[in-house]
Amino acid sequence: MSFFNRELVLGRNPHYDKGVRLLDQGLYQEAIAEFEQVGPSDPAVYRLARFHLGQAYAELGQRYLQGGLLERAEAALRHAIEIHPRFADLHCSLGIVFQQQKRYQEAEEALLKALEINPRFAYAKLRLGICYLQQGQTERGWQTAQEAIALEPRLHTSVYQKALQLREDGDLQGALAALEQVRITEVEDIQFHTRLGDDLYRRGMYAKAAEEYQKALHVNGAYPDLYNRLGVALMAQGDYRGAEEAFRRALQINPRYAEAQANLVLALRGAGREAEAEQALQRLAEIAPDNPLLKPPAE
Repeated sequence: MSFFNRELVLGRNPHYDKGVRLLDQGLYQEAIAEFEQVGPSDPAVYRLARFHLGQAYAELGQRYLQGGLLERAEAALRHAIEIHPRFADLHCSLGIVFQQQKRYQEAEEALLKALEINPRFAYAKLRLGICYLQQGQTERGWQTAQEAIALEPRLHTSVYQKALQLREDGDLQGALAALEQVRITEVEDIQFHTRLGDDLYRRGMYAKAAEEYQKALHVNGAYPDLYNRLGVALMAQGDYRGAEEAFRRALQINPRYAEAQANLVLALRGAGREAEAEQALQRLAEIAPDNPLLKPPAE
C-alpha cells in the first residue's frame, strides 16, 4: 500500500474515494465494487484504483482462507494475482489454499512461483517443504524445511522444535501437523502490527506507525510491502535518509515493486538529491511507465 501516492488523487473520482474509505474499514467486497467502477479516463486514478483493487482482493482472500472458505479464497487470490503478479505472498497464500484442498501439485507450483519472485521468502520455502512431505517426499521435505529455518531463524519456534521431536520419535504425521502450525503466531503478529501501523499513519502518528512496521519486520523481514510502509511513515516525518533505506530494501526483495520505486523518487527529491532522483525516475519509467510521477503536473 502507498498512502502517500493515493492521497495525491483523492477528490478526483468519487468511486475511488469511497473505495479507499471502505478498504480502510475492512469492507473489502464493498471496496471492490467501488474500485471496479473507476474507469481509465484519468490514468493516475485508474492505476491506483487497480492497485487497491488488488489489495482488496488479497485481503478478502486471506479472510476467506482463515475462515476455511477455500473456493472463495482461491477466486479472490487469483483476482489479486492477476493485478499484482509479482507479489510473492499472494502466490504463497494460493499455495496454502491448494494444500488445504489436497491439490499438492498446484500448491508446489504456486510456492515455487513465490520463491522465484523472492528466493529469501522463508515461509514460502517452509510451506514448500510441507508440500513435499504431504506428497510423501520425506527427505526432500525436511531438507527444504531446514533451509527455510536457515533463511529465517525466527521460524525456529517451540512448535518447530516439537515437530522435530515428533519426527525423532517416529510420529511423522504428528510432526507434519506440528510443522503446519509454525507460522500461525507469526501471521497474527505481522497482521496486528501492520494494521496498527496503518491506523496510526492515518491518524498522523507517523513515528508510532513506523515503530509498528518495524515490529512487523522483526517478525519476518521478507515482505517488501512492509518496508514500503515503513519508508512512507519515515518520509512523512521528514526522515528522507531512513525512508530511502527502507524503499531500497523493498526493491532488493522485489526489484519491480513500482510503488517503492516511486516513493524512492519522492524520498530522494525530499532530500534535495535531484540527480539521484532523476535516475530513480528513469528506473520507474522502465517498470511502470504509467506511474503518476511520470506525468507532467496538471495545469
